[in-house]
Amino acid sequence: MNSLLNNRFAPITFTWGFVESPFVEVSEAFTRWQDQLHAECSRMEWNSFRAPISESLLALEPLTTPQDRDLLVETDSRWTAIFSNGLRVNDVHSSVSYLPLLLKCRGLEVACVPDRSKCHAKDALQIYGAVVFTLYGQEQKNWVNRIRHISVMNDVAGWEFFAEGEIQSYEQTENYPKQRIVDRFTPDMLESYCAALGIDLFNPNFYGPQNLLGHTIRAAASAQGPKMSIAEARSHVCIPES
Repeated sequence: MNSLLNNRFAPITFTWGFVESPFVEVSEAFTRWQDQLHAECSRMEWNSFRAPISESLLALEPLTTPQDRDLLVETDSRWTAIFSNGLRVNDVHSSVSYLPLLLKCRGLEVACVPDRSKCHAKDALQIYGAVVFTLYGQEQKNWVNRIRHISVMNDVAGWEFFAEGEIQSYEQTENYPKQRIVDRFTPDMLESYCAALGIDLFNPNFYGPQNLLGHTIRAAASAQGPKMSIAEARSHVCIPES
C-alpha cells in the first residue's frame, strides 16, 4: 500500500491534511485560532524549527488521547501540511475545514490506512482500512464548506464506498462502479487526485524544511490519556517492518 515514509511513523501518517496557503500565513492564522480556543482552560506552547519530515514528525511524541500536539509543515507547493499526535485517531478535520474559511482558500483531509482488522497479535489494535479524500472550500453552504468527499472504508459491517459533493475534473469516475469495493477508490487514485492539486502526497522530499509545533498544555491532569512513543504505537497496529 502507498504510504508516507513507508509508515515508519504510523499511526501519524495514516491521516493528515493540507491548507492551500503559504506556510507563514497558515502558521499565523493557526496560532491566533488555537491561542483563542485554549485561552480559558489551557495554554499553548509554540516551537518553530527546520528539519526534514523524517525528523520533524518525532516532535509529535508522545502520541496520546486526546491529542495535544499539531505540526504544521511547509511543502514544496502552495499547500501547508498538518499532522497531529492522536494515538487512535489523528483529527485534522477541524484545522483543514476551518482555516480555509479564515484564509479564503481550500483545505484537504486525506487518509491512507492499511487494513489490519484481522490482526490477532497480542495487544494489537484493530485498525480498519480506509482511503479518504475530502476537499473543503472557502465558503459555507448549508452549514458546511465541504466540496467533495470520496472514501473506501472498512468497518464491522464490511467495506463501504462513499462519493458526495461536486465531481472534480481529475477524478477517475470509471472506477466507482467496480464490483470490488476496495477497487473503487485506491491509494493510487488518492495519490493521483492529490497530484492534480499540486500535492506530492507520499514523497518525503515534498515536505519541509520549515515546521511549527503547537503543544496544548491542559490545566487538569485528569484530561491526560494514555501515552506512547511512535515505536510503541506502531507495534500495536501491526505494521510489518519494511
